[in-house]
Amino acid sequence: MRSWAALLIGIMMLSGCVSPAPPMTSGRAETQPAVFLDPLTGDAVPTPALEGITRERREVRFVSGDATLAGELDLPLGEEEAPLVFILHHSGPATRDAYGYMAELLTQAGFAVFRFDKRGTGRSEGEYGCCEAEDALAAYRAAVEQPGVDRSRVFIVAQSIGTEHLAARFSEFAAVHPPAGVVLLSSLLGPERIVHIEAPLHIIVSDSEPNLDAITVQAVEAHRSRTGYASSYYVAEHSEHTLFDVKDGPIDWSDPSWVKRYHRGAMQSMLEWLQAEAAKNR
Repeated sequence: MRSWAALLIGIMMLSGCVSPAPPMTSGRAETQPAVFLDPLTGDAVPTPALEGITRERREVRFVSGDATLAGELDLPLGEEEAPLVFILHHSGPATRDAYGYMAELLTQAGFAVFRFDKRGTGRSEGEYGCCEAEDALAAYRAAVEQPGVDRSRVFIVAQSIGTEHLAARFSEFAAVHPPAGVVLLSSLLGPERIVHIEAPLHIIVSDSEPNLDAITVQAVEAHRSRTGYASSYYVAEHSEHTLFDVKDGPIDWSDPSWVKRYHRGAMQSMLEWLQAEAAKNR
């Protein structure tokens, strides 16, 4: 009986009825971006996938008050000095990786990008919750001093609470280095405070904001009339405050795929405005 079974298996193999083992594939296996959970918020923070689109990812340490903080300068491919985008964080214990998705978009568009770990987060020393505006100024000073950036084309992109820090301390930011332009994401600034930002300005906000007219139409009119600089705005439809797309439901910040749900229109508006302003200052 066993001999008949062996013979039958042999015939099947010869006739091709048994599929051969799949061939071995060569090359590197596709790897997923590393993900860690922020110990203070529990949110998933994907590591930015900047390899292949940068010529350098430079770790930058700088001092603010009694703490040494950590930041990163991402330089795009190419030999020329690149226009710089300095990112001023939203509220909460955010590390540089919270803006990894934005660094990827901006670097691919030819901008150098500076992000940093807030005090007490990531690789930065100190205790979280202290001195955010002062730390942002120290980070800005470190960013504009870096080799490889075009100091005639420095832009500040501030988000949410970062827009308030920038307005309150704009004269100090300008004393460090006058920016060629400013983008306010998730702006909190109405017509009274936005006039402190004396630079070309672009505002990008969610359509869900309760005071939408004040932070767009009224803010732009006040900024233009009081500062004399050009000013514009974009409203991201079907988005939440931090400009992530919610037309398919709310964001689960513990799911690493949140990083892929940024509002395409909002980011495109930012890129197009920055590219136009960078071209003017070339």
